[in-house]
Amino acid sequence: MDMETVSQILMGHHQPSWDFFNATHAAGSRFLALGQNDDGSLVLPLLVLLPFLLFSLFRHYSNSAVVLTYNDDPASIRLFNQRTGKEQTENLIDYILKKCPSLSDPSKGAMFRPTLWMTSGHLQTAYAAYRDFNSAYKIPYERELLATPDGGTVSIDWAPSIKTMPADDTPTLVLLHGLTGGSHESYIRALVETMTKDHGYRCVVFNARACANTELTSAQLYCGSWTEDLRMVVKHIRNTLPESKLMSVGFSLGANILMNYMGEEGDQCEFLGAMSVGNPFDLMGTCLAIERGWLGSKIYSPAMGGNLRRIFMKHTKWFENSEIVDVDLVLRGKSIRDFDDAVTRRVFKYRTVHEYYRMASSSQRLLDIKRPFLCLNALDDPIAVSECLPRDEVKGNPFGLLATTARGGHLGWFEGFWSQERWCTKPLAEFCIALFEADRRPVSCTPSNKPKVADVSTLEDKKKQQDEKTPLESHIVRDVETLKNLDQGGATTKPLRNKLAAEDTQKERSSNNHNNVVRRKKNSLLAIRPFARKSFLATILPLIIYYIMKRR
Repeated sequence: MDMETVSQILMGHHQPSWDFFNATHAAGSRFLALGQNDDGSLVLPLLVLLPFLLFSLFRHYSNSAVVLTYNDDPASIRLFNQRTGKEQTENLIDYILKKCPSLSDPSKGAMFRPTLWMTSGHLQTAYAAYRDFNSAYKIPYERELLATPDGGTVSIDWAPSIKTMPADDTPTLVLLHGLTGGSHESYIRALVETMTKDHGYRCVVFNARACANTELTSAQLYCGSWTEDLRMVVKHIRNTLPESKLMSVGFSLGANILMNYMGEEGDQCEFLGAMSVGNPFDLMGTCLAIERGWLGSKIYSPAMGGNLRRIFMKHTKWFENSEIVDVDLVLRGKSIRDFDDAVTRRVFKYRTVHEYYRMASSSQRLLDIKRPFLCLNALDDPIAVSECLPRDEVKGNPFGLLATTARGGHLGWFEGFWSQERWCTKPLAEFCIALFEADRRPVSCTPSNKPKVADVSTLEDKKKQQDEKTPLESHIVRDVETLKNLDQGGATTKPLRNKLAAEDTQKERSSNNHNNVVRRKKNSLLAIRPFARKSFLATILPLIIYYIMKRR
């Protein structure tokens, strides 16, 4: 074991192997035996080097490699070579790993190295929430207001503006903000700047009702299950940019809404693909996890509930004479659960707040997504907690890819000592560009990947369906009386799908069940296992402490 290899391991640029641990143990034993017979001249150099060694170990331990989870039999992606004019297909995961080094190669960015004084998920989250980013990421937006069918208003911010970049076939990224956020958020502007200024794409930020200074014009806000506003915005963007290919990225609650939309649309979705960042996935589990801890119940939940109440209080005129919402009850609430119980579940016709949380969770719709999607989460996220990550659902969907880092907090991922930048911006941009560049032809020149509804099943399946007269059933199980509210625009009723399609999906999942194992490249060292890290620390530190105590 040469010193260069040891140095690379200590600095986090190389992954230790069992040979290294065995060699380290043997060398430590010889070093201790030597120290028992010398005159103590090694004690002072050892004490001088000890802080540097401990710092190297801390830095090595705090580094967080990207760990990937995906289906063992991924879908294929269509590639078009503009020079030869030929099409070909390639394994989706192989293509993504080749085009996205920030997800696959630790030496090229697939390693999150947090700022030294922000190795905790709580510190990353607090820094993202309270630091002033106004001087960074200057984006000249052009705002457009859109009226919803129920009289509400949403806004979309174009970057660059339509005047600066008229409608053409430039690929476009649609961004969805987190809870009570908007286009002003630093995580939004960082990605918009990268995609527009560095790569020449177009971005459109969708601001939900009452968010980002959008005036509320009806007695309805937005929630994790309400996808109709996004559906309307996507149709408007498609009409404005008929030749532009679309992708989307959502952050936090916006990611939950986006994944719900993708699952509801299925193979009729307008997006080439989607990216989910800091998605809670399971709102019920997330709520319970936040309330379980002191920081969650005393800081995070009241902070999120307070942000919602501030938006609500700006537009109380729409709810003062409402029979649905009690304004006094809203003011007395403290947590996010209190607000959702007093406002959200009542406005969107849920019977209990827990019913809203369960039915709005996007994890139940991941298996219905028929477009490539990336889910990026940090395991130390105090809000979108790791115990709610839908690993099995991602493994069961051939279009899915889950990327996790041990650290990063909630929408944080800050690295750099003096000036901090978000690490997550790079893999998100790489994934988006990879799908855009797979086929740069405009929409009218690209073969549609939307199957006709009449051709979804084979002739035998059609005949079987006609013979059995299979009734339609809801994607979300509700009682018959609730399903009658479909015409009333209730958020609890979702687009219907037929039973036959559900059976086909179940057969496909069963056939892949024995192969649904996380597949990683054999020659890609994506992560240092926790037991290896612990073994490394358990080998080195006791030897040093033992030697110092022995010399005393």
